[in-house]
Amino acid sequence: MELSVDLMTLLDVQAFLFREARLLDEGLLEEWLALFTDDGEYILPIKDGPPPEPAIIRDSRARLEERVFRLTHTLAHSQRPSSITQHDITNIEVLELEDQNTIVVACNQTVHELRPGNPVQIGLAQPRSIHGRCRYRLSNQSGDWKIREKYCLLLNREFPIYNLTFIF
Repeated sequence: MELSVDLMTLLDVQAFLFREARLLDEGLLEEWLALFTDDGEYILPIKDGPPPEPAIIRDSRARLEERVFRLTHTLAHSQRPSSITQHDITNIEVLELEDQNTIVVACNQTVHELRPGNPVQIGLAQPRSIHGRCRYRLSNQSGDWKIREKYCLLLNREFPIYNLTFIF
């Protein structure tokens, strides 16, 4: 069965995902947090499957607020100096229209990270890229898209991922 989505919806969703990426790259984490619904979740599972699969991260809205507060208002040693990131988003596809206000979207994401510093310090001054397949459950609330669920399956999830302190 073919899914029919109007062009404006697809462009709105694309613009929303690009905006999320920009907010993360600019370190505007409180603005990024505002993109989530009150019951929103952020999940980086270890295995792809139905809950309760083990997860690297499984944050409720309250846990996301804690994460953002820690990264923006406390001395997070793992982010001193802060990572410079670039989130690239490709292959955006609408998978499902759950109801009149909820849409499920898939995309690929690559996060390029560089932490400034001395190359003799482990993990500093060494660029790295992390790749994932993401699924978003987006709700349209009063004309604005909000994230009800962000589920990112990292391609290297079964290998050591050192110092994953930025937001994918």
